[in-house]
Amino acid sequence: MATAFHMSLLLLLALVALRPSTTSAAASPNPNSLNLHQVFQLFGFPLGLIPGPVDSFTLTPIGILPPTFNFTIHYKEPCYVQFVYPNYYNPVFTGKITFGKLFDMQGHKDQFPSGEWIDMYDVTVVDQNLYFQFATASATVDRSFFAEVKNCTYGPLLPADYSNELISQLPISAE
Repeated sequence: MATAFHMSLLLLLALVALRPSTTSAAASPNPNSLNLHQVFQLFGFPLGLIPGPVDSFTLTPIGILPPTFNFTIHYKEPCYVQFVYPNYYNPVFTGKITFGKLFDMQGHKDQFPSGEWIDMYDVTVVDQNLYFQFATASATVDRSFFAEVKNCTYGPLLPADYSNELISQLPISAE
């Protein structure tokens, strides 16, 4: 049985699906439109899960029960941001979103302590934590860690003691 929250979410998502699905940072401000971070909050994620600034994003409905959308996020160029580990986002980052879960993500990597850049595939909300599934590992992080939106750095986030060997392992965009 659907709760009032789920019914409100369905109504909101139906309205989002009926309006133009691309939102641009250059578009004139509209107090009735939601930015990417607010949309992700409606799906149960903390405000700062995705770094900014986002040039544009699209949501395309692909399922009704549960409400599921394809998302595409555009950055002006490859984006690096420091969360638990350094994170890399392609200029085009895609995936699917439903309440409490991001999945089938492409264009996002984390650098683990070994220096290896590993693809991130899924993020699931579990109580007050976020469970991250990578290509070769998983991690659980308190959602409060993502309370604020962090801004992208356009260029690698490297401490001064990184070697040239590690620099050569940075993911780069094919564009």
